[in-house]
Amino acid sequence: MYFMMICRWDPSDEREVRTKSVTWEWPEDVKVISEFYDLQGCRTIYVVNCDAKGLIAARAAWIDLLEFEIFPVYPIGATKEALMKKK
Repeated sequence: MYFMMICRWDPSDEREVRTKSVTWEWPEDVKVISEFYDLQGCRTIYVVNCDAKGLIAARAAWIDLLEFEIFPVYPIGATKEALMKKK
């Protein structure tokens, strides 16, 4: 299932978030479809393909630094076509 994951952090945690993200890796069962950094700062946006277990694993290392907004999404248009070609 596809999920949109919006991650926010306090500006005072910016250095810690950037430092931690250098060595952190996504859990094996989470496939990242797309990722974006908000140019206004303190937010990243991801579309991932995983199950509930993958979502929990992805959040585990960050729960003390980030605020998460996660919801299921369904691809449409060109995105859907591109994902179908990958299968």
